[in-house]
Parts: sequence; C-alpha cells; structure tokens
Amino acid sequence: MDIYLPVADVSVNIFVLLGLGLVVGFFSGLLGIGGGIILNPTLIKLGIPPIVTVGTSVAQMVGATVSGFFAHLKLKNVDLKLGVVLVLSGFFGGGFGVLLSKILEEAGHFRTFVLSFYAFYLAFTGITMFIDVIKKKKEHKKGNLKNFLNALPLKYRFEFGEFSVLIPIFVGTVSGFLAAVMGVGGGFVVIPALMYLAGLPVNKAVGMSLFQMIFITAFLTYFHGTVNYGVDIILALILMAGSSFGAVFGSAFGQKLNKNITKIIMASLVSIVSVLSFYQLFFEKEKEKETIKEVHNLISDFAHNHPSVYSITVIVVSLIAGTIISMIAHRLKVLIEIYMEKRRFYKG
Repeated sequence: MDIYLPVADVSVNIFVLLGLGLVVGFFSGLLGIGGGIILNPTLIKLGIPPIVTVGTSVAQMVGATVSGFFAHLKLKNVDLKLGVVLVLSGFFGGGFGVLLSKILEEAGHFRTFVLSFYAFYLAFTGITMFIDVIKKKKEHKKGNLKNFLNALPLKYRFEFGEFSVLIPIFVGTVSGFLAAVMGVGGGFVVIPALMYLAGLPVNKAVGMSLFQMIFITAFLTYFHGTVNYGVDIILALILMAGSSFGAVFGSAFGQKLNKNITKIIMASLVSIVSVLSFYQLFFEKEKEKETIKEVHNLISDFAHNHPSVYSITVIVVSLIAGTIISMIAHRLKVLIEIYMEKRRFYKG
C-alpha cells in the first residue's frame, strides 16, 4: 500500500517505511547509536530527495530522543553547564551544515556530497572498529592522548570533571555539523568522544549526548524547514512509529550480547552501509525526482508559504508523538519482560 509523501513528492509503500523504521530502531536499541547511518542511504535508494531525507531524519529524531532524555535526566546523568557548551557549539556547527546543504543542493551536488560522506566516513569507522576488536589494547597511544588533552588550555571544572572547554566545543561543533549534513544523531560522535577525550563514564556520556541532541535536532528541524524546505512530517511520523517499537526489541536483545560481539555487529553494519553508499555514488544514476522541487498540495504549500510555523508545528507534533509512542513502547517492553519472566519461572 503506497502512501504519498507531500514534501518529498513521491509515493512509497507504507509497510516498507514501517519495516525500515523497525530495523533502524532495532539496531539503534541494540548498538546504542542513532539510526541515521542505516536510514538515510536507504531512503535515498527509495527515491526520497537527499535534502528531504536529511531534514526529515533529523525531525524524527526530535521525538525519538524524548524518552531517553527524561530517563537520563532523572538518573542525574546530565551536567547542565557541559550541556550548554555542547548545545551552543552544536548550533554553530549545525547552522553551518544547513547553509552548506543549501548551497550544495542549489548547485546539484548535495546527493554526491552526502553519499561520499557516508561512503568514506563509514568505511573508516568500520575498519577502525575491526582493528580495535582485533588489537584490543593500545595503552601507549592512550598515554600520548592523555598527555595531549592535559596540555590543552581553558580548563574548567564541570560537574562531571575538569577538562578543557575546547573539548566539548569541538565535540558539539562536529556532531552538530554531521547531524545537519548527514541527518544522523550525534551519539556515534558524542558518546565515544566524551568517554575518551573528557573521561566521562558511558552512562554520563549517553545522557549528555541525548541532552544535546534533543535541542540540536529541534534547532536543525526548524533550520532545515525554513532554509531548505526539506522536512516531510508524514515521513517523519511513519519512521518514528517504526523505530520506537524496534528500539524496544533491540535494547532487550542487546542486553544478552557481550561487548565484542556488539562491536563486530556495529563494524559489519557500518561497513555494509559504506559499500551501499559507494555503489549508489559510482554506479547508480540520480533519479529525476531526487532533486526537491516545489509541489502544490496542502502540506507542501503550508511548508513553503509558512516555513517558520510549519517547522515549529513539526517539532511540537514530533515531541508529542514521540512521548506517546515511547510510552506505548515502554509498556510493550514491560509486558514482554513479564512474559519472559513467567516462561523462565514455569520452565524452572
């Protein structure tokens, strides 16, 4: 059953989109990363214009991060001073990324830029992770890195530790830029960076990543909607529904795997997406509709004629929908856990 996406101006099978959301959510819950690295190349493959793919991917993350954000806030895994630095630097990096996206889109090179970024960045990430699994220990390199970080100026005592302000500025700027141009959550940048560069425990790093991304994704949704007209609310809601439920099963399954297996799965996944991006970049011609054009329907006219109001509406709807969906998904997770506990009890 096809559904028409009014801003993207394409029709896609709704069950394909829901299935894609489920798969993305599953791997997000399993690996603890944003699903953009899987989602966006696949949406481009389905014929969604790259500029809409990136803008909508960011929009659906607004709702997807709600439950995790509040959970980590209650667990006191959020340092507000550190969060402000990450958010403000993320605004800078994200704003630059959106403007660069507009320039490249108008020049007709945005698809090539995005796929190139995915292909080469993910290839590097996958190879690095495979090497890390094989070698495991790199103590001498860690010592050199620690000496470099200790020598950085502008040290400040945050709630979670004392380190140079340059570290969160760098992390926030890079993650904001990548979120803007690639439509990915900053988790795969922010979490390891805060762990290795700032010395935060993994739970604190995850909390700070979610704190930053709920503000950055809202900001970028507004920016993409007003500058690039690249946010499709229908597509965002469908993907959000699928990914929220997929994350429930992914997180439950992930608790049973050891860290090395999880690393191997993640390295394999990013390598596969890298190969797919290489193939799309060099062997597939761009489809005619992959360049966004102004179309006339109720939602598209609203998006083009009142971009600020439309963008704010998308943010509010995403937050409300994300909260409701996460509550349902959490309830489903509890029911599954009760069912599994009963099975273990009767077997015992």
